[in-house]
Amino acid sequence: KNSIAWGVAQAWHAEGATLVFTYQGERFKSKVEELAETLGTGSVILPCDVTSDEDIASVFQHVSKKFGRLDLLLHAVAYAPREALDDEFVNTSREAFRIALDVSSYSLIALAHGAAPLMAGGGSIVALSFYGAEKVMPHYNVMGVAKAALESSTRYLAANLGPKNIRVNCISAGPVN
Repeated sequence: KNSIAWGVAQAWHAEGATLVFTYQGERFKSKVEELAETLGTGSVILPCDVTSDEDIASVFQHVSKKFGRLDLLLHAVAYAPREALDDEFVNTSREAFRIALDVSSYSLIALAHGAAPLMAGGGSIVALSFYGAEKVMPHYNVMGVAKAALESSTRYLAANLGPKNIRVNCISAGPVN
């Protein structure tokens, strides 16, 4: 409820958007349901583990069947194992690096791939980044590398999808409470 993603969802809802929320794992389901309920009826809530191509495909199949199109996609996903943030960057394991890049960066590409066919009339994909992609931030470590990859992926996706009238942007809001 204190996330930038929730703030974006509230703003999009206030502008008339019908929202589809996704969550990873049962642990987050009730939290997402609780927040979506505050917006009233109309929101759709679907499971989606962004490391699963099947989950991603299922989300876009559902959106296609229910709405026939998609106008906006917010990528607000990031994760790295705790030890990769707490320890020195030089001690980042191959597995922690793989997980951070897969969840925090590659997922944008996978989601854009699923979203683009539903944005035939144009659309907008927005990813959330952080200043740690540009400058070294204490205890951000591999997430800084993952966010740098996210920002680069955004540029390549924008070049690829722009001619299809699909805007792809990355926002780095800076530190917030």
